[in-house]
Amino acid sequence: MFPFVLSLLANPKEIVSGKLSCRDFKNGKFVLINKKTNKKYLIEKSKDFQKEEVFDLSTNIKLQKDRYYKILWKNDCQFTLLLDLTKSQHDEVDKYINTHGGYLCTIKKIEGKCAIIETQFEGDIFASEICKIR
Repeated sequence: MFPFVLSLLANPKEIVSGKLSCRDFKNGKFVLINKKTNKKYLIEKSKDFQKEEVFDLSTNIKLQKDRYYKILWKNDCQFTLLLDLTKSQHDEVDKYINTHGGYLCTIKKIEGKCAIIETQFEGDIFASEICKIR
Protein backbone atom coordinates (compact mmCIF):
# COMPACT_ATOMS: atom_id res chain seq x y z
CA MET A 1 0.00 0.00 0.00
CA PHE A 2 2.87 2.38 0.72
CA PRO A 3 4.70 3.55 -2.42
CA PHE A 4 7.95 3.53 -0.57
CA VAL A 5 9.06 5.76 2.26
CA LEU A 6 10.80 5.76 5.58
CA SER A 7 10.03 6.44 9.32
CA LEU A 8 8.81 6.04 12.98
CA LEU A 9 8.73 7.93 16.25
CA ALA A 10 12.35 8.73 16.78
CA ASN A 11 14.84 9.31 19.45
CA PRO A 12 15.63 13.01 19.04
CA LYS A 13 19.31 12.40 19.74
CA GLU A 14 21.67 12.68 16.79
CA ILE A 15 22.75 9.29 15.48
CA VAL A 16 26.34 9.08 14.29
CA SER A 17 28.17 6.08 12.89
CA GLY A 18 31.69 6.38 11.57
CA LYS A 19 31.79 9.49 9.45
CA LEU A 20 28.08 9.93 8.66
CA SER A 21 25.34 11.39 10.85
CA CYS A 22 21.61 11.99 10.35
CA ARG A 23 22.45 15.37 8.79
CA ASP A 24 24.22 13.57 5.94
CA PHE A 25 20.87 12.06 4.91
CA LYS A 26 19.18 15.45 4.40
CA ASN A 27 20.78 16.15 1.02
CA GLY A 28 22.17 14.01 -1.77
CA LYS A 29 21.38 10.97 -3.87
CA PHE A 30 20.38 7.64 -2.37
CA VAL A 31 19.31 4.17 -3.43
CA LEU A 32 16.77 1.90 -1.76
CA ILE A 33 16.35 -1.73 -2.83
CA ASN A 34 13.09 -3.52 -2.00
CA LYS A 35 13.57 -7.20 -2.83
CA LYS A 36 10.01 -8.06 -1.70
CA THR A 37 8.49 -5.83 -4.38
CA ASN A 38 11.42 -6.23 -6.82
CA LYS A 39 11.85 -2.44 -7.00
CA LYS A 40 14.77 -0.05 -6.84
CA TYR A 41 14.20 3.54 -5.75
CA LEU A 42 16.56 6.33 -6.68
CA ILE A 43 16.00 9.17 -4.26
CA GLU A 44 17.28 12.71 -4.58
CA LYS A 45 16.93 14.92 -1.52
CA SER A 46 17.42 18.58 -0.94
CA LYS A 47 16.67 20.12 2.43
CA ASP A 48 12.88 20.37 2.01
CA PHE A 49 12.11 18.21 -1.03
CA GLN A 50 12.52 14.62 -2.19
CA LYS A 51 12.25 13.15 -5.69
CA GLU A 52 11.79 9.41 -6.23
CA GLU A 53 12.33 7.36 -9.37
CA VAL A 54 11.16 3.73 -9.30
CA PHE A 55 12.71 0.95 -11.37
CA ASP A 56 12.12 -2.78 -11.82
CA LEU A 57 14.99 -4.45 -9.96
CA SER A 58 15.40 -7.19 -12.60
CA THR A 59 15.18 -5.15 -15.80
CA ASN A 60 16.11 -1.66 -14.55
CA ILE A 61 13.09 -0.32 -16.50
CA LYS A 62 11.42 2.74 -15.00
CA LEU A 63 8.00 1.74 -13.65
CA GLN A 64 6.21 5.03 -13.07
CA LYS A 65 6.49 8.79 -13.30
CA ASP A 66 8.69 10.50 -10.74
CA ARG A 67 7.10 11.29 -7.38
CA TYR A 68 7.88 14.44 -5.44
CA TYR A 69 7.58 14.86 -1.68
CA LYS A 70 7.75 17.80 0.67
CA ILE A 71 9.98 17.08 3.69
CA LEU A 72 9.10 18.59 7.07
CA TRP A 73 12.06 18.07 9.44
CA LYS A 74 11.19 17.58 13.13
CA ASN A 75 14.87 17.20 14.09
CA ASP A 76 18.03 15.92 12.39
CA CYS A 77 16.86 12.29 12.58
CA GLN A 78 13.09 12.58 12.05
CA PHE A 79 10.93 14.00 9.29
CA THR A 80 7.50 13.80 7.70
CA LEU A 81 6.99 13.10 3.99
CA LEU A 82 3.97 14.58 2.21
CA LEU A 83 3.38 13.88 -1.47
CA ASP A 84 3.54 17.09 -3.50
CA LEU A 85 0.15 16.82 -5.20
CA THR A 86 0.98 19.64 -7.63
CA LYS A 87 4.03 17.80 -9.09
CA SER A 88 3.10 14.11 -8.74
CA GLN A 89 0.38 11.92 -10.14
CA HIS A 90 -1.78 10.89 -7.21
CA ASP A 91 -4.91 9.05 -6.21
CA GLU A 92 -7.31 9.02 -3.29
CA VAL A 93 -4.90 6.97 -1.15
CA ASP A 94 -2.19 9.60 -1.59
CA LYS A 95 -4.65 12.36 -0.65
CA TYR A 96 -5.73 10.35 2.40
CA ILE A 97 -2.13 9.87 3.55
CA ASN A 98 -1.41 13.60 3.18
CA THR A 99 -4.55 14.71 5.02
CA HIS A 100 -3.73 12.31 7.87
CA GLY A 101 -0.24 13.64 8.53
CA GLY A 102 1.85 11.91 5.87
CA TYR A 103 4.60 9.39 6.56
CA LEU A 104 6.57 9.85 9.76
CA CYS A 105 10.16 8.78 9.07
CA THR A 106 12.90 8.17 11.61
CA ILE A 107 16.56 7.39 11.01
CA LYS A 108 17.17 4.62 13.53
CA LYS A 109 20.69 3.44 12.73
CA ILE A 110 23.59 4.40 10.47
CA GLU A 111 26.15 1.88 9.24
CA GLY A 112 28.77 3.08 6.79
CA LYS A 113 26.97 4.94 3.99
CA CYS A 114 23.58 3.39 4.77
CA ALA A 115 20.78 4.24 7.18
CA ILE A 116 17.91 2.18 8.53
CA ILE A 117 14.79 4.28 8.41
CA GLU A 118 11.50 3.32 9.99
CA THR A 119 8.33 4.63 8.40
CA GLN A 120 5.07 4.95 10.29
CA PHE A 121 1.56 5.67 9.12
CA GLU A 122 -1.58 5.01 11.18
CA GLY A 123 0.12 2.38 13.33
CA ASP A 124 1.77 0.50 10.47
CA ILE A 125 5.57 0.51 10.71
CA PHE A 126 8.14 -0.76 8.26
CA ALA A 127 11.89 -0.42 7.96
CA SER A 128 13.96 0.35 4.87
CA GLU A 129 17.65 0.73 4.22
CA ILE A 130 18.82 3.65 2.09
CA CYS A 131 22.40 4.09 1.01
CA LYS A 132 24.07 7.35 0.03
CA ILE A 133 25.50 7.28 -3.47
CA ARG A 134 26.39 11.01 -3.75
